[in-house]
Amino acid sequence: MGTTRRSVVRRSSEPGNIGRPLATPFSPSVAYHYSDVDQLNGVYDKQLEGFTYARYGNPNSAILAEKISWMENAEGGVMTASGMSALSAVFMGILEAGDEIAAATQLYGQSLKFTSRVLPRLGFKTNFFDASDPGTFADAIKPGTRIVVAEIVSNPMLRVTDFSALKEATRGVGALLVIDNTFTTPSGFNPLNHGADIVMHSVTKMLSGHSDLILGYIGVNDLELLNKLDETVSTLGLNASPFNCWLAERGLHTFDLRLKQAQTNADKLSQLLSEHPKVSEVHYPGLSTHPDHALAKKLLNGGSGTMVSFVLKGVHENLNTFLRAAENIPYGPTLGDVATMMIVPAVSSHRELNQSERLKLGIEDNLIRVSVGIESFDIIRDDFLEALEAA
Repeated sequence: MGTTRRSVVRRSSEPGNIGRPLATPFSPSVAYHYSDVDQLNGVYDKQLEGFTYARYGNPNSAILAEKISWMENAEGGVMTASGMSALSAVFMGILEAGDEIAAATQLYGQSLKFTSRVLPRLGFKTNFFDASDPGTFADAIKPGTRIVVAEIVSNPMLRVTDFSALKEATRGVGALLVIDNTFTTPSGFNPLNHGADIVMHSVTKMLSGHSDLILGYIGVNDLELLNKLDETVSTLGLNASPFNCWLAERGLHTFDLRLKQAQTNADKLSQLLSEHPKVSEVHYPGLSTHPDHALAKKLLNGGSGTMVSFVLKGVHENLNTFLRAAENIPYGPTLGDVATMMIVPAVSSHRELNQSERLKLGIEDNLIRVSVGIESFDIIRDDFLEALEAA
């Protein structure tokens, strides 16, 4: 008998362990070893449980998708490389030649760019509506519309969608209703419970909560639709990074605690800003002055979210003075971090729109969007008061 030849280049099997890891193991492997053709075919055909090639899925993305699906009451979900890749998968997985799309005018800036510029270039027509005004639905949502896209709470003006009316209009033409639930989160609203067909998230934001990864999620209750979306993600290479999924799962564990604290801080900050003489407007659904306050109370499960937008009085230089004076509040193009941060949408999330287009949406040049964090509110208050005093 010869001795078994060994090489450090060859992979080893995992050490035996009667226990189960408390933390989810990170699984970076691109491929998986099977003993024979029949076994691998069984996995490909989904007769056997397992993974084949990382573009088709990996353990970390499967675990994270399952957890977010629990939160959204979805039958199933798929992780994607980013929120925009989630939207891309929805469009590319469902649309066929000649289809029309109806989209809310107040979407994330890149979503607006996709619907208004990219899709038309590919041969799809997009019609727009104001999600908070049902009177605009009929002109945009009509026979031939395949997909209707909206957010429950819009970015950055925090307008609230009249969901019941939107669902009725969508059902009336047989379209699929897609809701980007990033701002609202599953704690504020579960679109699938109320009749949406697809829910999506930029997991980069509040769900993961630490500004250290980029991910997207799509959830559905129709498993045939899920398979179509899953196939689109793998075919177009829109799949999620295992490491990012591993990080996001860890962030998800503290989501409820982070959301509760951030919403409490957002309530207080909106009141502070609404009473300050250097602020001309405050946009926050929890304020009684917000045009959709009653609708928010009805839809948002007792919360008003973690985002506050406000307009600073004065000229452009006042804006820069304020931002420089608020040196402890990061000025960065994201949201949902544990720390409070802010952006100016006119030069960030909605910079692709010209000034006229932005003003039609209410996005003034001095509009500041605040993603409220979980710090002690005393710290947030002092930072804002100091910056407002300087402006």
